[in-house]
Amino acid sequence: MADLQEILGRVIRQERQYRQLTIKELGEKAGLSEIYVGEIERGQKYPSAKVQESIASALELDLAELLELMAEEIRRERDPQMTRAIGFTLPATPGQPRRIVIKNIINMLDEGAVESVADFSAFLLSKRMDPTVE
Repeated sequence: MADLQEILGRVIRQERQYRQLTIKELGEKAGLSEIYVGEIERGQKYPSAKVQESIASALELDLAELLELMAEEIRRERDPQMTRAIGFTLPATPGQPRRIVIKNIINMLDEGAVESVADFSAFLLSKRMDPTVE
């Protein structure tokens, strides 16, 4: 399994590419040098929390979202053959975070359908968090 420095770099690169930004453009938006951003993406440098915040903001994410993307990547490395309970694989571009795929699918739904999905998701979460439910 890759270390956190490599995973953070990979996530930043994926998010930058998803937004069709160059390393130089991301650096400018984050107030960082192009060289430093490149080193971070290659896993050669581990940015401070302040720099992570700047990069997240430049990617139009908050720091919590960036860290969640890292957590997703760690989970994906730990369990790459995760079973799909209903036999449905989400349509995605290779390397695209699942959060973005799901967001794009939800954006295609009308408001009533989104509400139904939200209600059903809340129901599933309530069952998952209730220790008395098997």
